[in-house]
Amino acid sequence: MMSADPAVDRVDACEGAPVIGPPPAQAVAELGWGMWASAVVQAAAQLRLADAVGDEPASVEEIAAAVGADVPALTRLMRALVGFRIFRQAAPGRYAHTEMSRAMRSDAPGSVTDIMLTGSHWGWEMWGKLAESVRSGRCAFQETYGKDLFTYFHEDDNAAGEMCLNGYAAQSRAMNPGVVAALDLAGVETLCDVGGGHGSLLKSLLEGNPHVRGVLFDRQHAISAALPELRAGGRLGDRTELVTGDCFEGVPEADVYVIRQVLHMWDDDACHTVLTNCLKAGRPGGRVVLLEQLVADPPETPWDALMDLHMLLVMGGWERTAEEYGAMFERAGLAFAGVVPSGTPLRLVVGRIPG
Repeated sequence: MMSADPAVDRVDACEGAPVIGPPPAQAVAELGWGMWASAVVQAAAQLRLADAVGDEPASVEEIAAAVGADVPALTRLMRALVGFRIFRQAAPGRYAHTEMSRAMRSDAPGSVTDIMLTGSHWGWEMWGKLAESVRSGRCAFQETYGKDLFTYFHEDDNAAGEMCLNGYAAQSRAMNPGVVAALDLAGVETLCDVGGGHGSLLKSLLEGNPHVRGVLFDRQHAISAALPELRAGGRLGDRTELVTGDCFEGVPEADVYVIRQVLHMWDDDACHTVLTNCLKAGRPGGRVVLLEQLVADPPETPWDALMDLHMLLVMGGWERTAEEYGAMFERAGLAFAGVVPSGTPLRLVVGRIPG
């Protein structure tokens, strides 16, 4: 199938699959077989194949030597990638870039590879346990590893944690322009990004609002990897404060709190603790702005429902409706001020601090 963008020649994940039944059955089968296509893209990302091909076509032997792969097996993977228009076969055993493969290079703007590697090995394992989690109602990650995801990153696999943060940052960069345009910061002096990771969103908000001072608030592992622009001596360093802490214990004082895709990881009581901490520390008349996907019945898009299942598997949290967030604000003593679209899957769910 041709893409809506004529510059991108793409095919369906299961194009050429055998017809096993009428269109309804075929559609279900092809959704299931899509796992194979996803595995091909994941393998290309994990092997960093796009970085192994330069401006000129490269032989499969050259690519294999660069990434440490078996030549016959890599040939088979490259064949599949060519089938998906990720790489082009320039000659037998020689491969060149396409626009799609160039998008997977590490030096590509908003490299999709970081996003594809967000889940690493544990993401595949968790989705394989979906039926089990649906039966039990329990978080697959906690059941498998005996600890939550971020504790696992800290204690067991720092590299997976860094890949996850890099992936989150890449996704954030893609959606930041829409969020910046949607969030009105007129008259705001100080904005605090709670659980802001490397600071990608805060960087964009400060660039778009030169009058605002920012606080990046997160745990030590994230603050230690904050973007250089936000550090002392960086381009935005004189307007940024990096603060290490735990939002369950308290948050810095600010006019506006931005909390991007954090509360969906936790149950209602945990969310209540964070929101009441914002109420206590926030300046009168200020705002708490949640950047979250919202769910509805029926769902507006499959992506909303998929993210909800991802939270079940990985964190034990869930996506919520606008009404549920509104009730959560009211319980914490905040006035629910509505929902603002951002032109991305994220909505701005706004609560006001009394005063």
